[in-house]
Amino acid sequence: MFEALNKCLDRLESVAMVVFMSIATILTTIQVVYRYGFSGSLFWAEEVVIYSIICMSFVGASMGVRHGTHISVDVLNAIASPAVNRWLHMIAALIGIVFAGFMTYYGFVLYFSTLDRGQLTAALRLPMAWFYLPIGISGVLLILRYLWVINEVWKKPPVGLSEELVAGSDKLI
Repeated sequence: MFEALNKCLDRLESVAMVVFMSIATILTTIQVVYRYGFSGSLFWAEEVVIYSIICMSFVGASMGVRHGTHISVDVLNAIASPAVNRWLHMIAALIGIVFAGFMTYYGFVLYFSTLDRGQLTAALRLPMAWFYLPIGISGVLLILRYLWVINEVWKKPPVGLSEELVAGSDKLI
């Protein structure tokens, strides 16, 4: 079940990143051409680019958990045994789930309260709530990714640097 969900989320996140990156890149290029080539501009382009980059950041957070590319201090992981390493990864994932839970809850609270107020964006005149929705969705994606990390760590404990050095020295002899 985790593998099927993981593949589905990978595909969804990849497509979302390509779409948001394409929107930001194309609109920025068009805006530069309009500004310097025609001495004009698209009044809404900057706002769309900013919201695209924000959405990329939230999707990227989930991708970072999936690929293990978030910034971390690996000193303990480097010297710990696989059994201790397993628990370090699980504790980190549980802390991540707590954070993502808050992010989900308060992201959706922000979405619904902004939706009730009817606040509109400055240039696009679209409901501002739509641009707060990725916060809650990203929290849900993060929870799913951290659960996947816990599942993977439970199946196979991560190897620390000390274990890698021992395994590597056997090959040298």
